[in-house]
Amino acid sequence: MIRKCFTINPARTKADILSYEENLIKTNLFSGCEIFYPYNVSHEQYEDYIEGVKSYLKYPNFEIVCHLPYGRENNLASLNNIDEILIRLKKGMDFASMFNVHKLTIHPGELDGTVSKEEAISLSIKHVKELADYAKKYNMTIMIENLVGSHELCLTKEEMLDYLSHFNHQVMMTFDCGHCHASHTPNKTPVNEFALALKDYIAHLHLSDNHGTTDEHQVLGSGTIEFESYFRTLKAINYQGLYSSEVLFKDYQDLIKTSNKIDEIENKIKGE
Repeated sequence: MIRKCFTINPARTKADILSYEENLIKTNLFSGCEIFYPYNVSHEQYEDYIEGVKSYLKYPNFEIVCHLPYGRENNLASLNNIDEILIRLKKGMDFASMFNVHKLTIHPGELDGTVSKEEAISLSIKHVKELADYAKKYNMTIMIENLVGSHELCLTKEEMLDYLSHFNHQVMMTFDCGHCHASHTPNKTPVNEFALALKDYIAHLHLSDNHGTTDEHQVLGSGTIEFESYFRTLKAINYQGLYSSEVLFKDYQDLIKTSNKIDEIENKIKGE
């Protein structure tokens, strides 16, 4: 049975977070959530976020994953402000430890023009190794997410396989099918092919749909990703982790629609 997961970005209020508990967790629609380290919100928002998510800890089989800060201001593939960035991401792990988190999604970084691509990859690997060592303090595993923009790292299956080969399976992968489908590379890898190639590393999934050109974060079935075929592949490689819905949503009702769509796809392939 697919273990569904929803995301809670830092802009969500405590009332939002509690409404997810009432309508998504108590009803057994979702088995986990992916939280973010809300380092750039007000103190009141920060405390509300913590209090809201802590309400989920009373569900023993509910898994919480954490997405650490990303983007240019948290670029691991550069030396710009790197000490500050590493401190911030380590604080993100400290934050995640309050919720019994054992999996952390991290972006490998992007090209900022200060170093070559080869140097950027080397810097990213070096910095991720430092973060992975810190993660051992909490028995956490870092998962590198495949990205989408031509200026970013780890777009293709070849790039991701080479990147992860430096960690001896101490660092795993978050596979984002939306990023894969819309990646800005002439060597775009089909979603199924990417998943098969990285089957030994995939520990977490981000699910959303798009039309192959931009990362739209749309509901499954509204774009051009062939999810039935993709879910068959995930079943064939015996993927056991969470299926995290990274779709744009207003409230829990949109997440229920997403849950129903996942169930619809799962039921179609179940009888085959």
